[in-house]
Parts: sequence; C-alpha cells; structure tokens
Amino acid sequence: MPKSKHMLPFHDHPLYIFDDDQSWLCYICSTNEKRGLVYICMECELVTHKECVEPFLNNPFQCNHFLKFFTGSPFKSENQHCHFCRKNLSSLYARCTICNTSMDVDCLKNPPPLTIFQPKHHEHSLTLLSRLVTFTCNACGLEGDRNPYVCLACNMMLHKDCIDLPRVISINRHDHRISHTFHLGQGERDWECGVCRKTIDWVYGAYKCSRCPHYAVHSKCATRNEVWDGIELEDVPDEEEEIEDPYKVVNEKDIIHFSHENHILRLDESCVTDKRCEGCVLPFNGDPCYRCVECDFILHKTCASLPRKKRHLLHNHKLTLLVDEVTFQCRACKINSNGFSSVSEPFCHDLHPHPLYWTLEGSKECHACDTETKNPLCCTVCDDYALCMRCTTLPRKVKHRCDDHLLSLSQGVGNASGDLWCDVCECKVIASECYYTCQECGVSLDIDCVLGDFYYLKVGLIGPGLEVLANNGVTRPLCSGCEVRCKFPFLARDTTTQEPVCYFCNINCLHYH
Repeated sequence: MPKSKHMLPFHDHPLYIFDDDQSWLCYICSTNEKRGLVYICMECELVTHKECVEPFLNNPFQCNHFLKFFTGSPFKSENQHCHFCRKNLSSLYARCTICNTSMDVDCLKNPPPLTIFQPKHHEHSLTLLSRLVTFTCNACGLEGDRNPYVCLACNMMLHKDCIDLPRVISINRHDHRISHTFHLGQGERDWECGVCRKTIDWVYGAYKCSRCPHYAVHSKCATRNEVWDGIELEDVPDEEEEIEDPYKVVNEKDIIHFSHENHILRLDESCVTDKRCEGCVLPFNGDPCYRCVECDFILHKTCASLPRKKRHLLHNHKLTLLVDEVTFQCRACKINSNGFSSVSEPFCHDLHPHPLYWTLEGSKECHACDTETKNPLCCTVCDDYALCMRCTTLPRKVKHRCDDHLLSLSQGVGNASGDLWCDVCECKVIASECYYTCQECGVSLDIDCVLGDFYYLKVGLIGPGLEVLANNGVTRPLCSGCEVRCKFPFLARDTTTQEPVCYFCNINCLHYH
C-alpha cells in the first residue's frame, strides 16, 4: 500500500510512495532491485527508486534549471530527439521546460563534461555551451545547432566529436601522412578535398599533407571508416618504407619481372597476338607488352609496371600484389578472375569527358548499365554521372568471332531508326547503356554476349576438375546446364568426366548443374 501522496517538481502528476516487498522496474536505473521507497505515477506508470530520482530533485541540471520527467513519446511541438546524443526519445525522458531541451536517460545519467582540460591538440581548456545555438566547428568546418565546446581564450567552437580528432593519420587516397590543422590557410587556388572532391573552406580545420602543398582533406572525410584505418600516428616515427620495384632493368628493352623471375622479358611496342596478358587476362590489341624470350609468358607494359604494394581507394589498408593463379571474385566489381586489375583516381573513361572519382556519396544509378550501385565512381562536374566498378573496368576494345575488326565500347549511339539489335542473341540492344560495336561494319553486341562469365579467367585449369577453354571450334558445344549451344567466347569444362563431356557456358549453369 502507498505510504503517502506527493506533488513533486520533477513530474506533472501526483506521485505515490510505496514501500513493500514487490519489485518495481525503475525507469532511471533500469533494474528491479529492492532499494526501499519507490515513486509511482498512477497516470503514466512512471516508476523510480527514490534514491535514483533524488539527485535530480535536489540539484539543478547543467543548465542550472530543474528537470521534469515524462513517459511515452514527446508532443509533436517538442523536439523528438535527445539534445545531446540525437537519438529518438522513447519510454522515459527528462525535459528542461525553460531551455526547451529534452534528453534520454543515458545522457541524463552520464551527461557530457562541462569542462575538458588539456584536449588532444588544443592548448586551452574547453567549456560546454549546453544550448541550442547555430555555429560552425573550427575543427571540421561543418555547421552545428547545439552543445558546442567553446574555448574562452581564442573563441573557437568545436563539435564534441571533433575534440579528439587524430593528429596524424594515413588514408587510402594518399601516399603520405596527413596532419590536422585548425586553420587550413588561403592558398594559391581553392582547396579541393581529396576524398569528396568538394571545396574546403580554408578558414576552418582540415587535414593537409606537408609534402604535397595542394593536398588537403575534410576532417570528416579523412576519418571515415572507408578511408582511415583507425590508427593514430602522432609520435610514431615516419620511416620511409622501402619501395620494392616490380622488375629489374637489364637494358633498354629487357627486364626481369618478379612474377617471372627465371626468364627475361623483352619490350614489344605493338603487340599482335591471340594470347592474353598473364596479369589482367585481357587481350593486347596492339598495346605495348613485354614478351618472354624463352617461353610464351606475356604482360601488358602497364601491368608489368604495377607497384608490388599500393594504397587503394577500395580498402583502408595497404594492398599487396599477388601473382598466385588462384581464382577469386573481386569484392568491388564481382567479376571472377585469376589475374589482377586496378582502378586508380582520377579515372579517365573513353565515354565521358571528365575524370571520375570515388567520392563515397552513397548509392547512385550507373550511367552505363542503369543499375543502382553503392559508392560508384562519380563525376564532380556532371552531378548525375556515375559508373559502377564493373562498367568502369570493361575492356575498351575486344575481338569477337562475329566480326573481323576490333569492337569498341560504345554508348548512346543508335542507327537511323534508333533501334539496335545484338548479332549474337538477336535481342534489342539498349542504346543508352553500354554495348560493343564495330565502327566499320555497324554490328552491335550486348556486353554479356561479348564477354560472358569466363572472359577474365586464363585458359587452362582454374581449380580442381575445372578448366576454361576458348569457344573457337567449328561447332559450339552444348551446355550441360541450360542445354543450349554455348554462345560466349569462353566456356568451362568438367575434367572429371570423360563421357559424356560436360561443358558450361556461365557461372549459373556451372553451379546449378
């Protein structure tokens, strides 16, 4: 039974004090421990231990005002989020009716400190201004509308999250370390962020490189999980990493590449061969290459020059170039391969006049295949232009059995009637998407019909009991999966069965056989 009825300033309804053997779930400490007296509101079911609520009953909050407790959802006229952590208010929350601010129980029990002494890289103490106030953070240059930490000595205002920004870091977009500064300074030209490619306001803080005079990154862009590995490098010696060259120079035309160390490779300025590159597994089509003088090993000149270790925009740790002939699926473009390939910024594509960047802007529609893709390569000039990683890495020129000439990657060009038809599958080609065409004969082909699933795999064994073959025989084999003649330039064969021979035209047919 209740001992007495009270009207207390921390709640608008009458509260009853209970003291019996029943366990009550306290809204403040979230336990049902028996701690003596409890306050209970019969109207809104508020239940709190007397000892849990007394600190707020007898002492004003940080804003020097007494708080009131409410249950349920806030009124529509009130802010629906906690003043400090910005989470949605629910169940129980406290409110200062004078400051017009609300906070959840977690922030009520553990409010941000009023003063921070010796912050990470600022010489003065910082004081919390617990108010709704519009300001621009001096550390990151972004606007805020509440609770800045203020330096009374130099009038700086900081977001709480920016107080402990790392001083020195490495990011996957730059080869050197970058350091945080509270004042980027005016340069000879506008500062452009090395991640999002947007302008940085030089009045505020950012990260900059001490070696590259024009390289800087927004504070928030530099510390994103996709960009920074989370390691603070202040007071860590900046030792020059020993750069391991991919090849040794023998003379003007000969090299010894680390992937083929037993033989010498010789430069051919215009490579004409049916073989494909041992590195990227793509054809040469007259590109410069290095040929082995003793065997049939061959590399694109650009593939031979790829560094053995590299920072890459798709991962926030340094990557190592491996030459193990293991079949893998690329995490970015989802293509199966047993070679290697790379995309770096700025990326210049034949079908677009401006360079493309990995700006991490979220999901966009790929301009080449019309599919929604997460974090594509984007154009900073044309807001709506983006390419997914698969379309970015499509070969620009290919050879196909349906035409004697090289086929070129094309987009947005139709014939007089505006209709295009694939010469392989005889289906309509969507001119607004990427496709292959012959500039001399006018034939057009779907991307999938030209490449198929095994185009990026080397001919030969790719795993236990499975090999890739060129589909260049007099007749096309019958696929054991879909039971249709294989139309793609490369197919797979099951080497564990001799009779009947099992061929597969794509990955689906192979997996579901």
